Amino acid sequence: MVLTPAEKQRRYRERQKAAELKAAKSAPTEPGYLKRPFSEFVGDRHFSFDASFDAYGVHISGPNFLRTEIQTFKSEYDSEEPVTALERAIGILGACLDAVDELSVLINQYKLAEVGRAIDEALETSANLPRGDVEALKASIAEIDRLKTIQTQLRAPTRFVFPSIQVKAERPD
Repeated sequence: MVLTPAEKQRRYRERQKAAELKAAKSAPTEPGYLKRPFSEFVGDRHFSFDASFDAYGVHISGPNFLRTEIQTFKSEYDSEEPVTALERAIGILGACLDAVDELSVLINQYKLAEVGRAIDEALETSANLPRGDVEALKASIAEIDRLKTIQTQLRAPTRFVFPSIQVKAERPD
């Protein structure tokens, strides 16, 4: 049976995806250009995010946070493989990004619900204003417009830009 060009393309894409998935699942190897240990690079630096996390009850650092190359730390999850300082830093970054994603969705949903409720209340108040009270009607319309502007801004996505930490050229494909 002869394959159509679309079927050939589909199979080619499936093979590409399978190869990418296999490469992603394979054990990461440290790139050859990383000569100096990450823990040595960190040295005695002070991390301001440590104090920020601590202010909200999040404790991720220990006495030698990222200052020793082979990291040991308390966790609920047992790990038999040692973790390097760089692997731990990348893992913490990933966990922080996951937390940012979850918390931003949660906060956004809450604020949108509250703004929606406030708009409904303002519309009801506006509808019940006495006839002829032009100033109160203007103030009510201005408040509804302000709330709708907030709602529109909350629905727009926000982008944060970070320096790259992993690139395709590092993967041994």
